[in-house]
Amino acid sequence: MDKIVDALFVFRGEGIVENFPGNYSDFRAYDSSDPVETIDEKPVEIVVEKTEKKATKSTLTFNEKREFGALEVEIERLQKRKASIENQFLNVEIEPDDIAKKSEELQEIITTIEQKEERWFELSMKQED
Repeated sequence: MDKIVDALFVFRGEGIVENFPGNYSDFRAYDSSDPVETIDEKPVEIVVEKTEKKATKSTLTFNEKREFGALEVEIERLQKRKASIENQFLNVEIEPDDIAKKSEELQEIITTIEQKEERWFELSMKQED
């Protein structure tokens, strides 16, 4: 129970309900350390509040996680291709007839990188929530 519980509602009786932030073992240690002030002993009823810890860590679906990893690889590949074309322009390695074609290819790569980085950012923000 300690692995799936991170908060407890403790019913003390006579309408007294306590919210205890912690697992059952923590509660037992806390409860045994408190001095008993009541003369009338009543059984303590504990209701366990289950939470999905997995959902709080990462709200990405399986497909989104795969997409997130693939985006990182794709962005890196596109940036290398962009640098390669830019170096060809800098070193005047492109034939005059191919300048327009390479320029369009470079612009397409830049646009694709921007789109993929934006999607990567969206997924990373979703993962942090």
